Amino acid sequence: MNPDSDVVEVSGADKRGDLLRRTESVTQGVADIKTLAVAFERWHEDLSLMTAQSRGLNTVGEDLARIARQMIMVSINAAIEAARAGDIARGFVVVAAEVKTQAEHVQELSGDMRKILHKGELLTAATFQDIQAGGKMMMAAISGLELMVKQLRSELDP
Repeated sequence: MNPDSDVVEVSGADKRGDLLRRTESVTQGVADIKTLAVAFERWHEDLSLMTAQSRGLNTVGEDLARIARQMIMVSINAAIEAARAGDIARGFVVVAAEVKTQAEHVQELSGDMRKILHKGELLTAATFQDIQAGGKMMMAAISGLELMVKQLRSELDP
């Protein structure tokens, strides 16, 4: 150390040791981010599966709504035919009315299911986009850190 100054002189070995520590620290950071990137990729795949399942549920909901519409038409036709048959088919009119009521209830539930699924799809799509963006940011960070490691190593091995 220079007696006239507060500056500490750093030996080549100290500088090399510092660079080695920094290099190892950055290398560990890269490994940690790569582990996180693997988790992001898994989440991406999981969201893809959730999206496919949501599409399948939408199809089921559409099928239920179609069946409910058909049941309503059948119950109306049954009520008309029962009315034509007169008093002998009066019980069948009650059954037809109940079938219609239940079909309307199924139709309502199908609409509710469609709304819930739509909200889920919006949330899934937003999360999917966030994960994709996060993955891209991680890959950029990894590239930057790997470049830093390369530069540190080049300083160590001129």
